Amino acid sequence: MRLERNYNMRARRTDSSTTKSKKAGRNHRSSNKVQQVINLLATENQMQLKKLMQEVERGIIIRFLDRTGGNQRHAAKLLGLKYTTLNEKVKRYQIRFQKRPVDMMVF
Repeated sequence: MRLERNYNMRARRTDSSTTKSKKAGRNHRSSNKVQQVINLLATENQMQLKKLMQEVERGIIIRFLDRTGGNQRHAAKLLGLKYTTLNEKVKRYQIRFQKRPVDMMVF
């Protein structure tokens, strides 16, 4: 019984180290993609990071609002934000959006 329990514990440790290495590989690929985007965007303009991030964030918000037919509550949920946070960002970025009926939404 004791031998079996030790074997199971070793097997779990091996599984967790394999999982960690898989996650590290995914993170490395993600960081490569991020670096590619940074290199692409930082060509001649040399935008400040804050301004660049605001433009990216604004574009993402617009895309999700379009996807949800202008429904801020649904868009906030999909983005993992509180409704109030998304609403503040919509106001800050002066995003104008009209709600559409569900059958008109783009998915």
